[in-house]
Amino acid sequence: MKNIKIYTIIGALLISSGLFNSCDTEFENPNNPTEDVVLGTKEGLFALATGIRQYYSVTALRQIIEAPGITTRELGVTNTFLNINELAKGGAELPAESGGITNPWVNIIRVKGMAESLINGANTVNLSEGTKSGVLAYGNLIKAMSLGYLIQMFEQVPINNSADGAAIFSDRTTVLANCISLLEEARDIMSAAPISDEFKSTVLWSEMNLPKTVNAFLSRYYLLAGNYTESITAANAVLNNSDTTNSMWVFDANNQNPIWNRTVNSADLNPQTNFGLLGAYAPETGDGRVDFYLGEDAGSANLDAGAQDLSEMLGFFGTSTSAIPIYLNGEMLLNKAEAYARQNQLSNAVIELNLVRQKNNDPLGVNANLPAWTGDETSQNDILEEIYKNRCIELFLTGLRFGDSKRFHPDFSVPSATNTTNERNRNYYPYPSIERENNPNTPADPSI
Repeated sequence: MKNIKIYTIIGALLISSGLFNSCDTEFENPNNPTEDVVLGTKEGLFALATGIRQYYSVTALRQIIEAPGITTRELGVTNTFLNINELAKGGAELPAESGGITNPWVNIIRVKGMAESLINGANTVNLSEGTKSGVLAYGNLIKAMSLGYLIQMFEQVPINNSADGAAIFSDRTTVLANCISLLEEARDIMSAAPISDEFKSTVLWSEMNLPKTVNAFLSRYYLLAGNYTESITAANAVLNNSDTTNSMWVFDANNQNPIWNRTVNSADLNPQTNFGLLGAYAPETGDGRVDFYLGEDAGSANLDAGAQDLSEMLGFFGTSTSAIPIYLNGEMLLNKAEAYARQNQLSNAVIELNLVRQKNNDPLGVNANLPAWTGDETSQNDILEEIYKNRCIELFLTGLRFGDSKRFHPDFSVPSATNTTNERNRNYYPYPSIERENNPNTPADPSI
């Protein structure tokens, strides 16, 4: 325990020192150690890996969940802060100067840069095979996660940070292929050289199963890339793993649950009643996931932000120390359902869908307790619509609904800023002004 605390402190100092910024605006301090010196040792890499966990779970994760959650009506705005109200209005009125899009960009790019430093260190520092596989797999996972969330928000993103600030942007297909390559390398290196006990005890935590988490994100990115058979195989590797550990971000009094901090502990945001879903997408009567995630009536959002009905926050965000899943078992079932449906294997798709609807023994308590689906089992479209609805409910505030909405409803007509109930108010965010001003490679903004 003493060593873990030391690495946490060192990791925090590394992060706060600005060693991992991708811009060239930092002034050199001759009294500070260079990144090469700090990360030229096993201890430095362990400290960075520990610091990444803290920075990602408290700082980056907030941005991963909050901005898309406002854009897709999961969260309602209860404060007059300009950034979140601009996100709530969305449309063509969302300015590139908005902190609502700048904060996700800066924080996720930064954690991606940390992961890149960890990957570089794993390939240059003399480590035992099992320790190297742990450091490299962990770095690859964090980088792939960061890229995957960014590419759901922005039309193009840089795969690699650049020391001179002029990073090259890549499109969605290229980015997803890179995510998959990173995770396949992580999976394969852990298979060839199992993670050392030293790495597990120093860097990982009891609520983290690294191989299962890598497979979970492989299932996700295979699905997004249209590699459906591979997505099913990766999901099965998670669901059938004999280790029942659920990978979670864990919090304490010093590192608090970031979504609790923005909802329960503040007057900024609250979940929209019925997850912000309307009409045919609204939860069925008796759906246990409503009571799991949502509490009593909590009034209404700001009039300018839509005045939607709001509920109290529960679930994985109800207290300052509530753990947040890194992935959900329900996602793996829904990944399989969608992969089967898109291959027109409709009976298999319905089987997986019903496993979600009828679930009553979820390890984290996310149980719908609904009867089997009674829709048209011969209609691919109807099945996909039911899968989308269940993804919106089961995977509430996971940062996934923005991408799901675009994948399931690519032809959806994005409304103007005056319409605050449609399922999303943008397709992609404009690139932050801070990036455009410093990076000549920044693409043109999407129209909406």
